[in-house]
Amino acid sequence: MDGFPFSWVSMKKLAKTKFTMRPRARARGLVLAAVVAMAAASGVGAQGIELADVEAAAARGDTTAQRMLGEARIYGLAGVPQDVAAGRGLLERSAASGDGLAKTSLGKILLDGYYLPAEPDRAVSLLEEAAAAGVVRAQTTLGSALFWGGPIAADPARGRALLDQAARAGDVEALRILGEQLVGGWVLDPEPKVGFAMLEQAIAQGDPKASVALGALLLSGSGLPADPDRARMLFEAAAKSGNGEGLERYGDWLMWSRRNPAGAETYLRQAGELGRGSAWSRLAEGAMYGYLPPRSRAKFEGYAEKARSAGDERIAVLEAERRMWGISMRASGPGAIAVLEQAVEAGNATALKYLIGLVRDGNGMNVRKRPERARAYLSRFSDLLTPTEAAQLAMTIDAATANSPAAQAAVAEDLARHPEFRSPWFGRELFKANPNLAVRLLQTDMKRRGLYSGPLDGLATRPTLRALLQDCMTLQDGARCRDGVMDPVVIGALLAR
Repeated sequence: MDGFPFSWVSMKKLAKTKFTMRPRARARGLVLAAVVAMAAASGVGAQGIELADVEAAAARGDTTAQRMLGEARIYGLAGVPQDVAAGRGLLERSAASGDGLAKTSLGKILLDGYYLPAEPDRAVSLLEEAAAAGVVRAQTTLGSALFWGGPIAADPARGRALLDQAARAGDVEALRILGEQLVGGWVLDPEPKVGFAMLEQAIAQGDPKASVALGALLLSGSGLPADPDRARMLFEAAAKSGNGEGLERYGDWLMWSRRNPAGAETYLRQAGELGRGSAWSRLAEGAMYGYLPPRSRAKFEGYAEKARSAGDERIAVLEAERRMWGISMRASGPGAIAVLEQAVEAGNATALKYLIGLVRDGNGMNVRKRPERARAYLSRFSDLLTPTEAAQLAMTIDAATANSPAAQAAVAEDLARHPEFRSPWFGRELFKANPNLAVRLLQTDMKRRGLYSGPLDGLATRPTLRALLQDCMTLQDGARCRDGVMDPVVIGALLAR
């Protein structure tokens, strides 16, 4: 068994997973595969394993039990009360005893920074040890992180070496990640034939995410000749396995390009019915902006209700934007803020991030720029965010008021002390909070790498734009560069590196 399933599902999805097991069943909820794996070591037959048995085995020093119970405590799953500190302690003990899977699990948790504050150096150390011991999950986790950097320094060559090891062991995630990069050529020299073969191998092994990845490349024509029909077939194949991401992507493409509004609606609805709550929000957004004729705007409420029922947090942001810009109603900045505040009071973290950004920056029309009000929201509702997210937003608020070179230098120094903050989302927020600071940071980085030789003034001069375009073409979504390198998505992606 290569690892406990809890570790390899998106942590944020795990945090929101609801279980409806009976009280007696909850005590048995540590997943049958994990139970069977440790039954022999614990001395208890698999049929009789209870939570108390797992705890007893962990107390006796069984490293497998410590790892399983530690993960369950960190995530608060399967009827195990959440206790992050206790869970970390269990993982630490298991890792210290040499359990490679515990090192991998703890390393990923400390790399992601969701349940515990990020500790990039410790994370890399743990993952390196596990990878060297042949733990495939560690090779894939560390290899993919090294491709793009962010919390850790990017090292694409080392990342490829690790992913090659995992791919040779047949790991479908490694095959998918490496195959996608070799086709796209974003951080590695392109080898489209090799990458295509890897993606096909992952698909043959039953990985629907690989079908979505290859379909996305064929839809955009990134590294391969564009083939929307083959992309659609791959997306439909993934949907048969319950993965609606590709259908959502295809419907989105049809909708915003206006190629086929009716077809877009059909595919997005299918994705929504497969559990993609974001597809309902996409439909609501398209309806709001007139992309779903006939009577496009009249469809908003129906799709918004489906998005709310699916628990997609972004719908609250769309409802606020609708009120703020006066779409099918009178425009009202205070009304938009009220919508967001209500959503935040109900525990909507996406609405909180948007609300903080909105009042931090203003919108130039009916919402004033009030950084201190943004700071008050952050202080009051920080429990909705991870520690890293809260610290990132606090830094963007500092950036919003950093108008002098000295103040901007102070923010830049603070950021340099926290490489784990780097992410595309944080880069976008930093750019929105202070465009000059964001451009200055990029100028500094491009000068270090020999792409730019002008002054570090934070201005989008012609030499700066040329250098940004050159840098932009190395991004995974390089197609956006043609739309303008000052797009917040582009700047955010560049800052994330």
